[in-house]
This record gives sequence, C-alpha cells and structure tokens, in this order.
Amino acid sequence: MPSWLTSLQFRLILAFTATLALALGSVGVFVSFAAENETDRFQTRNQEFRLGRVHRMVSRHYAENRDWDGVQTSLEEAGSLYDRRFVVTDRDGQVVADSHHRDKRDRSARKRTAGNGGGRPFPIVAEGRPVGFLFLNPTGPATNADADADGVPFAAAPLALLPDSEQVREPLISRVASAVNRSLFRAGLAAGAVGILLIFLFSRRILSPVQTLGSAAQRLGQGDLSQRVPASGPSEIRNLGDTFNTMAENLQAAEQQRRNQAADVAHELRTPLSNIQGYLDAVHDGLLEPDQATIATLRQQTTHLVALVEDLRLLAMAEAGSLALQIRPESLQDLLDASIEAFRPRADAKDIRLVLDIPADLPEVAMDRTRISQVVGNLLENAIVNTPERDVVTVSAESGGSTVTVSIIDTGPGIASEDVERVFDRFYRVDPSRARATGGAGLGLTIARQLIEAHGGAIWVESVIGDGARFRFTLSLNRDSV
Repeated sequence: MPSWLTSLQFRLILAFTATLALALGSVGVFVSFAAENETDRFQTRNQEFRLGRVHRMVSRHYAENRDWDGVQTSLEEAGSLYDRRFVVTDRDGQVVADSHHRDKRDRSARKRTAGNGGGRPFPIVAEGRPVGFLFLNPTGPATNADADADGVPFAAAPLALLPDSEQVREPLISRVASAVNRSLFRAGLAAGAVGILLIFLFSRRILSPVQTLGSAAQRLGQGDLSQRVPASGPSEIRNLGDTFNTMAENLQAAEQQRRNQAADVAHELRTPLSNIQGYLDAVHDGLLEPDQATIATLRQQTTHLVALVEDLRLLAMAEAGSLALQIRPESLQDLLDASIEAFRPRADAKDIRLVLDIPADLPEVAMDRTRISQVVGNLLENAIVNTPERDVVTVSAESGGSTVTVSIIDTGPGIASEDVERVFDRFYRVDPSRARATGGAGLGLTIARQLIEAHGGAIWVESVIGDGARFRFTLSLNRDSV
C-alpha cells in the first residue's frame, strides 16, 4: 500500500471531502425539495389568482347586463392573456362562452365533465343565487380542432381544475426550478473543488511542523540529542514542539550528566588507586620500606576508596528506590546531640563553636536513625569545612503542622545563586580545589537529598554570598505524638 494512502494529510482530505459531500448533498436535496414545493405553491396561487380575476370579471359582467351577451369576447381576452381555456355555462349546464371556441355551445358540459373524472365548477352568483358556472381547463390551451364533427367542443379534457398531482407545471415555472437545481449543482461542484484545494493547502501547512517533529524525533532516537524544532503552527502543535524541545533538552542534560558522572567516578577512583599503586610499586622496587607509616597510608587510601564505593552503592540504591529503611519513632533531639558531640573534635580543631538550638518539647519523628544521622553528619561536615576559624555553626529545629524542620547554619562565604540549584547534584563542588583538598567527592549532599526524599521529606539550601548558607530539611512527625 502506498505510504500516502496512510498519511494523516490524505485522511484529513478524505474526511473533509466526505463531510463536504454529505453537507452539499443534504443542502442540495433540501434546497431542491424546497424549490419544487415553492414553485408548486406559486403555480397554484397564480392559477387561483387568474381564476379569481376571470371569475370576478364574469360575475361583474352578468351583474351589470343580466345576461351572457358579450361575455364571449371578455373570456377570449382572458384566455389569450393567461394562456388558459375558460368555459362559462349557465345554471342548466349549457355553454354560454368558451375562450377557445367561438360561438360553440355544449349542452352536456356538466355531464361530460363528470364523466371524464370529475372536477368542481366555480359557481357564478348574482343577487344571492347561482346563475352559472366557470370552468378552467388546466391541460393547456385548446383550439377549434378540439371540437368534434357535431360541433361539440372540448371533448378531449375535463373543464375543471385537476388535483395537484395531475397538474402540469407551466414552462416558465418549470424552467425556474430546473435553473435552481442546475445552479445548485454547479455551486456544489465549485465549492467542493475549492474546499478540497483549501484543505490540501491548510493541512499541508498545519502538518508541516508535525513532519518536522517526526524527522527530529527520528534523528533524536538515533542519538542526535541536539535536535530541536521551531514552535510554530496552531497552539496544540506549538505545545507539542515545546514539549519535544524540553524532552530533548532533558535527555541531552541527562546524557551529559551521565558522561560527567562516569568521568567523575573514574577520576575519584583513579586518585586512591593511583596512590595505592604508587606505594606498592615503591615497596616492590625497594624504594620504600613496608613499615607502619607506609601501611597506614595504604590503609587510609583504601578506606577512602571503600567509602567512595559505598557512597556510590548507597546513592544507586536510593535512586532506584531499593534502599531499605528502618523507620520508627525516634527522638530528634537525641540524634542531634549525638551528631554534634561526634563532630565537636573537628570543630574544636578550627576553634568553631557548635550551637544546638531546639525547643525542650520537640516531638518524636518517624525516621531511620542511621540514615538521618548520616544526613546530619554530611551537613555538619560541610558546614565546618566552609565556616572560618573562631566562628559558629548553629543547629536548630522547630515543629510546625505535621513536620519538623531542621536547619544547619554556617557563617561561611555563602553560595552563589547559580550554584544553589546544583549543590545537590552528584560530584558537584562549589569550590573544587578546596573540596578535593579535604577529600570530598561531591556525593555527600546528593546522598543527603536522596535519604531525605526517601523519608518523604524535602531538603533545600538558602544562601547569599557573604552571609553563609542555611541547609534545611523536613521530617514527618510520629503520628502518635501529633
């Protein structure tokens, strides 16, 4: 099957053509039917109008003259004017005037009319009593040839109005109805052709962004993540283009992040592995004695390598949602006290004062104590590293609603606004050289975010350059203590 038969444009054109044909056909049938009815009604009203005028003329003639003399001339004029045959009989049925038969009389007109299928005469009344009857022959004009050998006229047709189903439409009226039908048919063909052309042009213009989007998506699927499409066309197409561009940007960012992560992991692993290999090579070549100092250095590098691998494993499990948490009601105050005491020697080494500011009635929270201790430890270590000597790091907590918010505030140099949104990205360092010197791998804040989100909480940072940083995270209260 040709591809154009299954294209959206062909289907749109086909659907529009079918809809247009149905609409034009319906309109055509309706208009044709209405035109036929209107012409029939017009003919009937016209015929009644003519008959009424002749009837009034004959009635007035008899009322003025009290006889039928001279009515033949008037009736002939009416027959010639209206192109119809009119016959007047007296009340006994004798023909007294015939528009198409001069000086003819048919004494059996009424009988002949009834015998030919019947028709109703139009009575002529004078002074409240019928004095005659007027007949109209709807079958068309007659001539003197219609008289038989005995001089009996109009034997070919009844002299009365026929039912509507038997009436013959006048040529002029018939031509009007035919002209309406022909014009309607031609207008329908022209409208159909123009409509199909317009839908072809419009659909081509509308679907052009879709075709561009399809091509870009195909190239994107083949690995070209730089593909973007112009947002043009109707609002739905523009929204689709914007969505595609956003998806492509996210994929490109994710791919770049993956590559950076692979490079960062390789770099972080290479540093301790290179150190270990260097020391082992030195020992192997006799350049370095395998004494306690050498073994301690190797142990330190190995410990750093194991910690890095463990952080990566923990981060992968947290991101995959497979990290098992032992969540139970715990005292947050006890956890913060223990964390501060664990980091006090490091703070004292820099003459940094650690301050704990929490209310005495702080309720219990639902948490995995080990994992939240790891989060607080990462944030405290980060705060101590960035806080100048002889300064202060404050740890506070406050409850509100169904959560407790913990804040760890340092007085360091702060974080630039462009770095605030990225500090929780893996391997991201605001100051790479200083973090490298302290042995940081750039995973602590990433792990903290994953652990807090695994608890159903949120973590964020507020910072201004020169005014320190405030790391905050929330935990849900224990339901029994709410």
